[in-house]
Amino acid sequence: MISNYLKIAFRSLLKRRMFSLVNLLGLVLGLVTFLVLFAYVATQWSYNDFHTRKSDLYRIVVTEGQGDYEIFLPPGYTSILEQNFEEVESVNRIATGIGSGLIAVPGTDLAFTEEQINFVEGDFFQVFSFDKIRGDADLTAPKSVVITESLAQKLFPDQDPLGKIFTLSNQFGKTELTVTGVIAGISSRSDLRGEVFVSIHTLENPAYRQGNDWADPDGLESGFVNLLLLTRPGVSSEEFAKRLTSFIQKNPGSEKTQILLQPLDAIHLGSSISDPLPSFSEMGSVLIFMAIAILILGIAYVNYLNLSSASILTRIKEIRMRRVLGAQSWQLAQQFMTETLMLLLVALGISLVLVIGIAPYLDELFGTQIWIGSLLQPMVILVIFAVLLSCSLSSGLYVVVLSGRFDLKSKLNAKPEQHGLRKSLVVFQFVISVGIIICTLLIRDQLTYMQDQTLGMNIDQKVAIAGPNDLGEDRSSQMNAFKEMLRSKSYVKELAGSNNLPGVGYNFSASGISPMVPRPEDEEHNYSMLIIDEQFLPVYEIELLAGRNFTPEEALASWNSAHKVILNEKAAKQLGFEKPKDAAGQTILWGEPFEVVGVVKDYHHMSLREEIKPSLFLPSQAVGFFTLVLEPSQLKERLAEIEGLYKQVFPGNPFSYAFTDELFARQYQQEAQLGLAFTIAGILSIVISCLGLFALAAFTVQQRTKEIGIRKVLGASSQSLVVLIGGDFLLLVMLGIGISIPISWYLMDTWQENFPYRAGLSITTFIWASVGSLTIALLTVGLQAIRATWANPVDSIQTE
Repeated sequence: MISNYLKIAFRSLLKRRMFSLVNLLGLVLGLVTFLVLFAYVATQWSYNDFHTRKSDLYRIVVTEGQGDYEIFLPPGYTSILEQNFEEVESVNRIATGIGSGLIAVPGTDLAFTEEQINFVEGDFFQVFSFDKIRGDADLTAPKSVVITESLAQKLFPDQDPLGKIFTLSNQFGKTELTVTGVIAGISSRSDLRGEVFVSIHTLENPAYRQGNDWADPDGLESGFVNLLLLTRPGVSSEEFAKRLTSFIQKNPGSEKTQILLQPLDAIHLGSSISDPLPSFSEMGSVLIFMAIAILILGIAYVNYLNLSSASILTRIKEIRMRRVLGAQSWQLAQQFMTETLMLLLVALGISLVLVIGIAPYLDELFGTQIWIGSLLQPMVILVIFAVLLSCSLSSGLYVVVLSGRFDLKSKLNAKPEQHGLRKSLVVFQFVISVGIIICTLLIRDQLTYMQDQTLGMNIDQKVAIAGPNDLGEDRSSQMNAFKEMLRSKSYVKELAGSNNLPGVGYNFSASGISPMVPRPEDEEHNYSMLIIDEQFLPVYEIELLAGRNFTPEEALASWNSAHKVILNEKAAKQLGFEKPKDAAGQTILWGEPFEVVGVVKDYHHMSLREEIKPSLFLPSQAVGFFTLVLEPSQLKERLAEIEGLYKQVFPGNPFSYAFTDELFARQYQQEAQLGLAFTIAGILSIVISCLGLFALAAFTVQQRTKEIGIRKVLGASSQSLVVLIGGDFLLLVMLGIGISIPISWYLMDTWQENFPYRAGLSITTFIWASVGSLTIALLTVGLQAIRATWANPVDSIQTE
């Protein structure tokens, strides 16, 4: 019986080659898109799930109830938590982004810059489930370090790295580190990433910090660590968070402070789409990708249903003959289900081959490593085959419902009426296709809006050179020598120093800053701190609204000695100064009195995805980065000359540079990738929809061949015949467009609410998307209609 079904299915598909090919192409496009996006979604959802005790691990988040959630906290809270709460098994301090520097192996010429250097707790590798290859990975001792296997091979090729020493030169100076463990490479599905993990106890020595007292690992002033809390098994996170909040609120000035515990498995996407806590990615974006995957697969399947319902008209005699000979409805269903399943399995096989073929390019497309292996997980395989069986079952039932309308007593060549469901499915296809196109254009509008806005500073035609990490003892003279060499070059127009850059970040955040007469609300406020020299503001053309800039003497003395600061407008208002001129010359408290020498106009130091933060600028020689304004001609040769000067003054330090506008643009990578994904999805959806429209139009022409011939003989014009054939289809497309517009408007308006600076929804965008989609549909149907009108009417009339 089954073999008979397979033979008939194969012959039927082969007989209707065009419809089979269109169906196969549509299903392959739909399945490839579905599988790729499903793999991306599965990858995102599986982040951090390999940690054995993930259910007991939480990130501490602090809020003052004003919508601001802080995850970079003072490390001194660790001892308070461990000493006062029996629910706490341990607290891990993790400091990322502050340890990058120059790594060198004594006695060799090997030296390179490493960015992924973290300071972590002594039992970090006992709490988190990273694969240890060598050693116990114990970091309780200062100056101990754990490195990845690839870095170990790079530093100590073909040697046992345990006990080996290498040097790290960064903002804290130069120190020797001893390897106590080697781990396998960090999984791409981990938010806790790094190549080098240094014991945070190393920062306990004030001599090592070299004046960077904000990095005291026991301090309660500067927030520069994530606190990962490991609770004892069975502890209720909600109840424990309430206890923590109650404990904190007993301190004066902390009455509004709330402590939240964010589960480790929620720090990547959040716990829900409305979760306000910070996360590495957005659940909303991931769900959008999942929705696109399902909708495009739905379009492809609707395409199949449409063509199946249309092609049944060519099989009326076969169906009625089977019914006359005693075939039951379930037997007819089995036949059509077999055809559908056969086509779906072929499409799935082709799709899997294509997905494997394009897998190397997916990482670049999505901006993250895609776990293709997720498609081979047992549960995923069950889901895929459940989808295929559901599609097969529904298509069989759908066709049987259509065939059941045929009266057995009627003539074998009678034809059923047009089915309204088929029209509804065409409308559905274009609702989705046009909706995706509209969303694509609106995402592009938002991205363009953010990129084109005035930032309040000038980042064009500037080169940022990473400062040296290993300066030796004669730090000041080396820096001055390099700056003087650069200024002596005629092509160097301007030069500034800073310890971070626009679009990259600030240096640290701090609280406890207030006017000279502190107010209760000052305890709730946080400030972003940026360390700069006296040339930073003029080089970036940041407007000074009141007061003055730093002097070279203040920059040389550094902020912790000079006790001078510059505020932005937001910081001035947050400190109680109504106007910028009211703040200039005043004194504020930050442990000690600091003079406000000036106030700058608010500017977008980070992308327009974030609101401008209250910021303080601190004077220093700032050796982290040099920003240069160069003459644009012969740029390559001049950068090569600067590299030579750099290596002459700072031997052993690698030279690297970047253009500041490109650094800033990298912040919009997520929106750019979302726009690209929507663009590809929009193209695929309209292609699949038009494939179906093309086949349905061809089928309509085939069914009405004789009618068209008679109309031509009776004098009908080509234009009237085109309208006759394509009019109904275009009405369905227009209906689909009309339905998709309000849906797209609502969805994109909701999406834009996540941005503090919105482009808004342009009517022009909706018009262009509608006109473009209608034009493509018109061309698709029109080709078939024109072919029909050009046919010889005599041949058409003779056709049976």
